[in-house]
Amino acid sequence: MTAQAPKPPVHLCIATGQNAANLIPLLQYEAKEVWILQTPAMKSSATHLAQALRDPERTVVRKDFDDADPACTKRSAERVAEQLAGRHVVLHVTGGTKSMVLALRDGMRLLETGTGRLDILYAETPRQQIDWLGEHPRTEPMADVLDLNRMLLVQGYRIDGDNRHAQAQARAQARAAMTRELGENAARYGRAFSPLAALASRAAEAEADRDLTQQFQYSPGGTFAELLRKAREQGLLQWDGEDAITFPSRDVAGYFAGGWLEEFVLLKLVGGLVMPSRFSCNLQVVSAEDVPNEIDAMVMHRNRALLIECKTGRQRDPAGAFYKLAQLRERLGGSVASALYLSAQTLGDDHRRRAKEYRIEVLCGEELSRLVAWLRNWKER
Repeated sequence: MTAQAPKPPVHLCIATGQNAANLIPLLQYEAKEVWILQTPAMKSSATHLAQALRDPERTVVRKDFDDADPACTKRSAERVAEQLAGRHVVLHVTGGTKSMVLALRDGMRLLETGTGRLDILYAETPRQQIDWLGEHPRTEPMADVLDLNRMLLVQGYRIDGDNRHAQAQARAQARAAMTRELGENAARYGRAFSPLAALASRAAEAEADRDLTQQFQYSPGGTFAELLRKAREQGLLQWDGEDAITFPSRDVAGYFAGGWLEEFVLLKLVGGLVMPSRFSCNLQVVSAEDVPNEIDAMVMHRNRALLIECKTGRQRDPAGAFYKLAQLRERLGGSVASALYLSAQTLGDDHRRRAKEYRIEVLCGEELSRLVAWLRNWKER
């Protein structure tokens, strides 16, 4: 009789509000059988983790775990240990309360009195390492396994739309010269952005083609006129040198209404700075409760998320935008995510201090030209 091949290890983890720390080692070690322990408070988190783990070659089981009090916790841990008797178990102790982790560790040690085996690991996400505890302690580097889609799934979101597709990139590439001109000389053109964006927004939202023609309250001059002449030379608008301006389409109007800064970011990312599956611009996501959210750009690198917000108009009080960005950072990227606020207009010291309070970094005005250097520095952190 041919001996049966041993079953793969069972990876036992505890659903938590920061499930990326659970997901990373499960993907890194290619877990084939995963048991997710879900307390009453963490059932939705367990659902999100299971969705991110979905694979035809992987078995995922969700197990209810009663943590109402120490006695319930102990009984729940012993029940799980009994079900895993004789198996090789990898216990993930990154999630859960201390009482749950201790009860599970004690319960799982019963495996080693028979034919079973117990290994324990802890995912140290901020340090990008995985610590193996127990009889043979060691530390291994954390592999870069989270792409954008998995990160969003494990946080309870799905992608509803983005502009990574070829058509959007081709459109951005066609006006790349203008985009670079605007982004790298933002401080110079800063005063022109708000009045230009105001007319462009009206044109972009208009229903009739005649409304693609808009009028300034005055004839632009100086650097504003220089900007319009360069845009006219590249076929992005019509301007007679007076106070009338015509956009060739609503898409181009949307570009001048503020979309150019998003394209500035997109052009930097598609240049090889980030893997294609690790970023998106103009990203629309939907939560498990069908609540929509939008973010101008999101980037993944070494299992860490970066969320980027782009603003081109003058901001009297950007505190609301800082708050929204900070909230999205936590919801979409988890505890180790970063946030970057890009502004074509300069921001005062008070606004910068407010951004710092929200743990948001800022590049504004002439600092936009340093975006690539900033992104490279973030990747190395």
